[in-house]
Amino acid sequence: MKYTKSQQQVLDTHQTNLLVSASAGSGKTRVLVDRVINMILAHESLENLLIVTFTRAAAAEMKDRIETALREQISQADASEQRYLSRQLAVLPVADISTLDAFCQRIVERYYYLIDLDPVFRILGDQSESALLQDEVWNDVREQLYQGDEDGAFKRLATNFSSDRSDDGLTDKVMQVFQFMGAKPDPEAWLKTLAEPYQVEGPLMASPIVQEQLLPLIQQQLETAKQELQQGRKLAANAGIDKAVAYMDSLLSPLSEFHMDELSWDGLRLGLNEFPWGRLPSIGKKAAEYDDYQAIKETYVTHRDNAKDALETAAKLMPLPEAETTEAMKNSQGIVAELAAVVQKFATAYDAEKRRRHVWEFSDIEHFALQILQTKSPEAVAVQKQLSQDYHEIMVDEYQDTNELQEAIVTTLAHDHPGNLFMVGDIKQSIYRFRLAEPKLFIDKFNRYQEDPAAGKEITLAENFRSMKNVDDFTNLIFTQIMDEQLGQIKYAGSAKLVYGASYPDTLPNVASLMIYDTEAPTTAGADEIPDGDEGQVTLIAQKIRELLAQDTQIWDRSNQAMRPLKYQDIAIIASTKKNNLEIQDQFGRADIPVQINDAQSYFKTTEVQIMMSMLKLIDNPYQDIPLAAVLRSPIVGLNENELAYLRITDKTDDYYSALLHFDHAYHTEYAGNQYADELYPKIQKFLEQLNQFQTTARQKQLATLIWQIYQTTGFLDYVAGMPAGPQRQANLHALYERAADYEQNGFKGLFQFVRFIERMQKNDHDLAEAKTRATENAVQVMTIHGSKGLEFPVVFLLNASKKFNLQDLTDRAILNNQLGIGIDYFDPEKRVTAPTLPKLVIQAATRKEALAEEMRKLYVALTRAEQRLYIVAACKGQSSLLTRWSAANHDDSLVLNANLREKTHTFLDWIGLALMRHPKFKLNPEKKVLPALKEDDTQFEVNFYSADDLIGMGPRLKAETGDKWLQDLEKQAAASDYAEVNVDEIDQLMNFSYQHQAETQTTAYQSVSEIKRLFEDPDLKQLGDFQPNWQTAQGGNRFVTHELAQPAFMQTINEPTAAEVGTATHLIFQELDLSQPVDLNVVQAVINRLVDQKVMQRPVADRIKQEQVVNFFASEFGQTILQHRDSLKRETPFSLLLPAKAAFATVEDETAKILIHGIIDGYFVTEEGVTLFDYKTDYLQPTAAGIEKVKHRYEGQLRLYALALEKMLHQPVKRQYLYLLSIDQLVRV
Repeated sequence: MKYTKSQQQVLDTHQTNLLVSASAGSGKTRVLVDRVINMILAHESLENLLIVTFTRAAAAEMKDRIETALREQISQADASEQRYLSRQLAVLPVADISTLDAFCQRIVERYYYLIDLDPVFRILGDQSESALLQDEVWNDVREQLYQGDEDGAFKRLATNFSSDRSDDGLTDKVMQVFQFMGAKPDPEAWLKTLAEPYQVEGPLMASPIVQEQLLPLIQQQLETAKQELQQGRKLAANAGIDKAVAYMDSLLSPLSEFHMDELSWDGLRLGLNEFPWGRLPSIGKKAAEYDDYQAIKETYVTHRDNAKDALETAAKLMPLPEAETTEAMKNSQGIVAELAAVVQKFATAYDAEKRRRHVWEFSDIEHFALQILQTKSPEAVAVQKQLSQDYHEIMVDEYQDTNELQEAIVTTLAHDHPGNLFMVGDIKQSIYRFRLAEPKLFIDKFNRYQEDPAAGKEITLAENFRSMKNVDDFTNLIFTQIMDEQLGQIKYAGSAKLVYGASYPDTLPNVASLMIYDTEAPTTAGADEIPDGDEGQVTLIAQKIRELLAQDTQIWDRSNQAMRPLKYQDIAIIASTKKNNLEIQDQFGRADIPVQINDAQSYFKTTEVQIMMSMLKLIDNPYQDIPLAAVLRSPIVGLNENELAYLRITDKTDDYYSALLHFDHAYHTEYAGNQYADELYPKIQKFLEQLNQFQTTARQKQLATLIWQIYQTTGFLDYVAGMPAGPQRQANLHALYERAADYEQNGFKGLFQFVRFIERMQKNDHDLAEAKTRATENAVQVMTIHGSKGLEFPVVFLLNASKKFNLQDLTDRAILNNQLGIGIDYFDPEKRVTAPTLPKLVIQAATRKEALAEEMRKLYVALTRAEQRLYIVAACKGQSSLLTRWSAANHDDSLVLNANLREKTHTFLDWIGLALMRHPKFKLNPEKKVLPALKEDDTQFEVNFYSADDLIGMGPRLKAETGDKWLQDLEKQAAASDYAEVNVDEIDQLMNFSYQHQAETQTTAYQSVSEIKRLFEDPDLKQLGDFQPNWQTAQGGNRFVTHELAQPAFMQTINEPTAAEVGTATHLIFQELDLSQPVDLNVVQAVINRLVDQKVMQRPVADRIKQEQVVNFFASEFGQTILQHRDSLKRETPFSLLLPAKAAFATVEDETAKILIHGIIDGYFVTEEGVTLFDYKTDYLQPTAAGIEKVKHRYEGQLRLYALALEKMLHQPVKRQYLYLLSIDQLVRV
């Protein structure tokens, strides 16, 4: 295999720590696997390697690739080497190739006694279970703290973070700090450091937080202001406008005199707030310079304004004088110290409760593993030494997503001289900040290894073997302008840029397209027809997908090195969030586009679950208007809007439940006899009876029992089955029942606590995945950017690029930062004023940069998923306003855009637009400016705007006025008719008309044997069911003989392979077996492996095949007879047979009607006597005479058709017909 120079370096470098910076599509997994294989070939055993991956799926894939490579090496090796490699293959299943969580669990399970840990425990793998337990423990701890708060410290803490209505704000902060401490090697020590930045001794300017954090931030803004003023001066100088040059000099002079180390706090603050901006130069119309000044004035002023913004940003970091700032910090120090103490108390109580229940979280297991590796007892030191010696190399995949605790575990195991750490990752793809991944670990090593080769070596893999050159070029075009060390944490230049390494035909089109739906573009559509931004974007994507498929778009198949038609499964829709999943599911379903939404996590947003949650809230407390209205309006009760309004009118003052009770109690005296009330009363009475019944059950029985009773009493579970996506909805309701049962099994009780727990999950945006039903292969894939990491698709749509970044955490009363600790707002209880502390302002600025850097990296991940076509889909409110925002790039002459401009940008779309604005191919730039550095850039892209008119008619959208007009026209026709002239006999004849060929309309002329075989099983099935037209069925020629239609392909999936799938796969094995050799289990397994490798068979299906049944078949007497006649044996023979329709359907009266039957014959062979036909069946049955006779009767008609077809094809009689029942190894003659 040919490697690039950098890949070869990775394979050859040993005896040192090695950091591999692997760009998207650079083949890092292949290189990692090949490095392992090379080490094995050098007789470095797998037992001496520790390979850590980010996910279990990645670990499984790694093992599969190593196994494949080892088998290939074994096939080429000599006898002695084969024995060694075979032993390595045997070691592979138990080799240390896993996630770090799994590795730590093995360490703990093996050496638990070193830290006095009970070895009997289970892992809290479900986030909801952990949240429940945390909630329970915190409630107890909080109550104790309130009761024991003698000095009022806890009350002050709660007041600082909570509102007058609840202390949920404090709860959120405690849980957030607790989560952060779980990723630290020494959580308790970290907690103790949180209050340190608030300690001030001496002048504020001399404090560590000012010197190490604040002044560098201010310096960045001063440098930005200086660069802006210098660009403005250069612009004026080039235009020869002396006054404009002099003005910029007047600003640059005092700016250069800013010596922060010589200034006091108040002096620096005053200098920033009262900087002498003066007035812009005034040049009269008669002056010679006037026209030149007007030509540059807008850009010139923009540079001045940008400089002004930079200094204002710096000034905002120092909002108060030194005395007030210091006082707020000193007062806040006690609050932060109290918060740390409270979190420690919670952590201790939570740890004790988990220990009591014998349950732990993954972070606990990692801490236990680190304790084992760091404990200093003689016995522990011996274990540590042995472990360190056992692992000759430690390989860490996705190193950029490692946290500090995981880093400590790995480095504790590693060697120092020489280093034995192999780390591979890409800082540009570090997108797990929410999991407390610390990209700084990667950056620090990246910089240190480049500066000090003795510490380790850094190698960059820049070649992208995934994408077309234009996709690489487009990505580079964007990121060379927006990513640098200041915003992005790495400079996107040189080896950081993508290098085209793939091989695609030159004939493929270069597609990098921005598709922007303008919600305010002129349109002929009515107000109710104009889709909102999200809906319009989804419609645009559906429209483009249908267009691509209709045009028979060709893509390059890299595995087969050939062109082929585009399939749905080649397309991925990627988005930052799961917000639009339900919209995609709805629109794509109506557009007949199969779609697979991965890890949807929209469980609580589904209609059926929302209704059930409203019912549970109502049972707990019926005096809640919104849940009550939701249940009354739902199919459970079925009231319409008018009925809801009528109930409200009967009692306008009380809550809605009281109004309901009033109507029920006063019906007989006040409302009886009113037709409307008479129809409404039975519904209300029934609902109140059911509610009372449910409340009784809730008090007396378990929660799961209550939920099941609701399903049975109301019929809601059955009802949702008839709704669109019925099986999914039923699965969701079953999942609610199961989750309620799990909730109680884990020791939690009570409807109120369950409802509160769900509400808390929703408040914190912690949804659950929808219950799994079926998965479909050929479907458009929908996933988040995080879910797409590591994947690649020929066609990628980045959805909702115009979504604003979620920076809401920056406005919280307290902000946590992995490196800087916690910054809080201080609430002055006397003045009733809240203000940010200095640590809060510093942490806020740093966290903002980190958040934007991660958003930038998410964009990089999204764009680099595309192999051949990239579509970026967004929405805007007015094309002109969008272009105006982007035109800010015209005022910047440097390749990397102004840092403040990039920081002010809050969407992917604006970053992309700013980067495209100065490109020669961007035709919408109002100033027609081209950046010299981009003048020769040949990246191909297009930017298109769409209005509502471009989307109307895309789906089965029916205008409301269209429906009204149709009804009005119908009424006019009815009014104009003269019914007196209608002949009653004619009406009777029309109403009772019987179509002569009615039966033929319910089938087609083309039938499969499997479709009509049931007609031979039961004579009753020969009579077709009543004709019931369904106007909602899809168009096309469905073949059916009963009303039961197969599910469409996009709905067909199941958690486990079906019996039919396993049966089909078994038939395939029979077809593919080489009968020139004895058939044993090894031969059958080899065929299965080959079919799985060729993607002909799915592994879950292959694992369900009963291989022994295949072997037993050929070992039987009949199997041996087949082998003896293998020269004339034919397997899986297709046929078509034209028959009179009346032969299959008794109701067909037309003697001339024909049907074409097609099928596939399992096998037959020819002897001198004639043809022997056989069919093997995988059906499970009881080995009784009755069971065998039932199967024989079921397939008798099918075999008769096969025999008839063979006799017509071969012109020879079929002498014998057999069924071989694989499940009981028995041959049955038919």
